Amino acid sequence: MKGASSAQVLRHGVFAVAVGVVGAAASVVLCLVVGWAYDLVCAHGWLLYLLPIFAVASLLLYRALKLPLDTTTHTVINDICADRPISPALAPGILLGTALSILGGASVGKEAAALHMGASLGDLVARPLKLRPLTGVWKGGSRADGAGGADGGDGAVGSAGASKGAGNAGGAAASGGVHAYAASCGMAACFAALFFAPLGSTAFVVELSRYDRSVWRHAPFMLLACFVAFGLASIIGIGDVIPKVPLPALSWPVVGQCVVIAVACALVGTVYIQIIDGAQRLTKRISQNYYLWAALGGVLMAVLVTLFDWRGFEGTGANLLSDALAGRAGGWTFAVKALLTIVCLGLWLRGGEIMPTFTVGALLGASCTVMTQGDPAFSAAVGLVAFFAAMSRCPVTAFLMGCEIFGWAGAPAFALAVAVAFSLGRDVGLYGRGATGILKRATSAARARLVVKKP
Repeated sequence: MKGASSAQVLRHGVFAVAVGVVGAAASVVLCLVVGWAYDLVCAHGWLLYLLPIFAVASLLLYRALKLPLDTTTHTVINDICADRPISPALAPGILLGTALSILGGASVGKEAAALHMGASLGDLVARPLKLRPLTGVWKGGSRADGAGGADGGDGAVGSAGASKGAGNAGGAAASGGVHAYAASCGMAACFAALFFAPLGSTAFVVELSRYDRSVWRHAPFMLLACFVAFGLASIIGIGDVIPKVPLPALSWPVVGQCVVIAVACALVGTVYIQIIDGAQRLTKRISQNYYLWAALGGVLMAVLVTLFDWRGFEGTGANLLSDALAGRAGGWTFAVKALLTIVCLGLWLRGGEIMPTFTVGALLGASCTVMTQGDPAFSAAVGLVAFFAAMSRCPVTAFLMGCEIFGWAGAPAFALAVAVAFSLGRDVGLYGRGATGILKRATSAARARLVVKKP
């Protein structure tokens, strides 16, 4: 790379391999721990009624580890975009916190835990290597590209415990973007090992950072880390193995199915993310007593599951996803899973949103066969991809992961579904603004500069 010393290139290569190994190990540990917790709650249903206690215990664990109680994937991304160091305590905190939620039957996923663990461990692995950015210009104590938070800088409390809105420029000047790159590399590697999807995982982190320069300029090393993690996870065979489905050739009926499913995913996905985000914002505005909200979320989850016999909707949703991809789902099951996930995540239970989102999307896609009369298994796969694109505002990631998970023969259908779902969805997802918002801001800034230059 131009302007980079061979010694630094070598260090970055060593770091990428090391973080790939660590990411794979973290993913395996996460799968084993969460799997154990889920098996326990399935075998002992009464654990559901301890969910309020487990929810509070996970927050007490965060407090003991000196982690902000409102830490989410969004706040971790904000830390990365502000180039703040990620606390090493976040890895054990989110691992145990997610396990406690799953042990109580909460409708949360473990994939966000993989992202948090990866960010924490990536930053930790990079410290002794004394990495320096290989390219890019940093001037006056701030990044030359002027990147802010993941959604334009909302000032959320970071996972390292930084105060709101403070220290962005100073942190960037001190490390030159290395914290952002190291944490992103760890996130991508751990995610790649979990889903066996190295290309989609690299794209995910780049899109989550909203194309932050300190992240995408090191994409070759992120790819190396992802392929190392993917290779090791494939050998071990532990991760989220999503079933394949038959992929039909592109035809006009298939095009119609994809469009109908994508429109439904855009509409439902927008409502879904807005309710989760709105619940978190509202509860913070009313009271920042997260223990109270988490306990309330646990109680509501237990009451709903008991009253309506929704035992099958507990946990990450992997069982429901398998049923949908096998053509054994439909109806309003997507709404049930969405409701329980909203209750848990909106009320601050520890855990993630990605596998529940995959499940809701697949169930919604399968339910659309009432209108399309298409294959329910293929419809579920399209729904998974389209709903994730609408929720995350990461269209490239949704397309690549769809192809890596289900097969590249589905690329035309997945591309169409992603394009429709992304374009019709609201451009503020669960992780902040997407590429459309970035393009609009860049266009406005360019126009403003042209106006200033005019005589």
